Amino acid sequence: MDRIKEHKEQKEHKLTLIEQKKLEITGIEEVDSFNQEEVILVTHDNNLIAIRGEDLNVKNLNTELGKVNIEGMVYEILYAAQRDGGKKGKGLMGRLFR
Repeated sequence: MDRIKEHKEQKEHKLTLIEQKKLEITGIEEVDSFNQEEVILVTHDNNLIAIRGEDLNVKNLNTELGKVNIEGMVYEILYAAQRDGGKKGKGLMGRLFR
């Protein structure tokens, strides 16, 4: 029973932003790219999340549990569905704004 609950929690997507400076996200499959101004994440259901801000740092990334913590000043959070089925090789902007 605990194993079923744990699996369900891993697939659950939740986003918590504290004072625009600390962001905790669950339901993450991978970090697609990151720098100090933008972090692109892929969720378990193949959607993209773009976090934009200033002095962004990826902390405590655990893809096994699907969790990531990001610190820095968060200005924008954007969700976009992947229309290419999650295939690599298309440009990041094409995947985000297609």
